[in-house]
Amino acid sequence: MSLLEIELIRHVKVDGDSALYGSTDIPPLAAENGRLVTQLISQQNTSKAYQSIISSPLLRCQSLAVEFSQRCKLPLEICVDLQEMNFGIFDGVPFDSIPFDSEPKEDVKLDKSFLNKGIEQDKKQTVHWPLLEAFFQSPATTHLPKSEGLAHFHERVIQAWQTIIKQQVIIAGEQRAHDVQSKVKQPKNRRVLVVAHGGVIRMIIAHILQLDWQQASWHQQLQISNASLTCISLSQPYDNNQILQQLTTIAMPFLKEHD
Repeated sequence: MSLLEIELIRHVKVDGDSALYGSTDIPPLAAENGRLVTQLISQQNTSKAYQSIISSPLLRCQSLAVEFSQRCKLPLEICVDLQEMNFGIFDGVPFDSIPFDSEPKEDVKLDKSFLNKGIEQDKKQTVHWPLLEAFFQSPATTHLPKSEGLAHFHERVIQAWQTIIKQQVIIAGEQRAHDVQSKVKQPKNRRVLVVAHGGVIRMIIAHILQLDWQQASWHQQLQISNASLTCISLSQPYDNNQILQQLTTIAMPFLKEHD
C-alpha cells in the first residue's frame, strides 16, 4: 500500500542566455513561472492536490514554491542541499561568450595537476571550450576550476533526499493513523511537491534505479525538461522498516502549451 507520493518538478526556463546555471541565482521567465503556478493551483481542486512543498533555495525554484505556497496556504520547506551543482568558473557564463581554442593555452591544459591546483586565475584566461568539453565527456573525473565536483554533488543531493524520505514517511504514517482513528472511508495518500533542478532530479532518479550517475551518457541522454514532472511512489510492502521507492513517471511535460 502506498504511503506517500513525491513529485519532482524542474523549474521553468530562466531569464538569461544559454549557459551552465548551477549556483548562479538567476530568476525564471516570469510569464512561464506564472503559468506554472496557475496550473499547480488548479490541480489543488483534484485528487492530485499537494499537502506540502519542498524547494531548492535558488530563485528559479523558490519563486515558484513561495507563490504556490502562499496562494494555497501550503507549508513550505527550503532545502539548501537541493540546489544545483556549482560549475565553478563556468557557472553562469553564456556559451556564446566562451572562446574556443583548437590548441588549449598553457593555463587550460587538461591534466590532473592543473585540475587539482586550485590556483586563483582570471576567468577570461581559464574559461575555454576544451576544458568544458572535457567535463561533458567525463564529468566524474574532470573537475572544473572552483567547482563543486560531481561526487560531492551526488553525495549532498542523496543525503538530502534520504532525509526528506525519512521525514515525509513519518508524517505520512501519522496522517494515515489519524485517518484510521477518525474512520475516514477513503484515506488519501500524502502528496509532496519538490521544486528542484535538472541535475538534482537526475541524481535522485539514478539513486532509485541504482544506475551509474558517473557516466557522461546519463547526463547527456536523459533529458529533464523545464517544468517536467517526475513522480515517485513510496510504500512499505513488508512488515519491516524498508521503504520501497518506485518511479512511476519520468520527466513528463507538465506545463500546458499556450492555446
